[in-house]
Amino acid sequence: MASTPAVAVAGLSKYFPQLELRHFLALRRPPGVCALREVSFELMAGENLCILGPNGSGKTTLIKLIATLLTPTQGRIWVQGQDTGAASLSIKRHLGFITCNEESFYGRLTGWQNLAFFARLHNLNPKDAVPPVARVLKLEPYLDRRFFSYSTGIKRRFDIARGLLHQPDILLLDEPTTNLDPIATQEVRQLLAQLQGQGKTMIIVTHRLEEVQKMRGRLAIMKEGRLQEVQPAAGESLEDLYRQVVQGDGHGPA
Repeated sequence: MASTPAVAVAGLSKYFPQLELRHFLALRRPPGVCALREVSFELMAGENLCILGPNGSGKTTLIKLIATLLTPTQGRIWVQGQDTGAASLSIKRHLGFITCNEESFYGRLTGWQNLAFFARLHNLNPKDAVPPVARVLKLEPYLDRRFFSYSTGIKRRFDIARGLLHQPDILLLDEPTTNLDPIATQEVRQLLAQLQGQGKTMIIVTHRLEEVQKMRGRLAIMKEGRLQEVQPAAGESLEDLYRQVVQGDGHGPA
């Protein structure tokens, strides 16, 4: 009997209507944006999927749907065999959603106070949940400083720490090295490699080719809301393959 996928997506579409009063008064269907179009894939436990694509291709919408922050217009999502439409609360225990958005932290609070607050949202005792994560991510020297005083690289480590507090087995990462300098970028990539080595299942979305080249695992490219898994042919560079898919030179999704 085959193992249950850690994440399974089937026929997933997401439409965002443009809600304006004039369309309702005229009894017309409002226009909008189709962010995802019939996306399907399965990811087994311990696998790593990098999703590459230009801005606006639907990458962030996809992981927000998997994280149960959005509901699909069409299609279904399963996490560890559970339908996200029926059991979103229990599913969230399996998921670590790492947004890499420093504005979602409280700048006047210390690093410890921030992580303690987020730990309590998971019904965790901060004294038990925070120290192991801070130790692994080498954040102990920064815990008593206010969040606004950190460098961008340290803030990014706190982003990852927040996503790991409840020890999830599936990580969803949205542009994990955006706006980082080369040294901080390398540190984050090393952290992700360590997490992969621990058997975490990861979905990483990015628009940076070099990000994908540093990560092991499966590769998909998104274009206009459609997802296509790809593998460079012998002698073919990732850059050439990406250009062919995005520009529609023969490798694009049907």
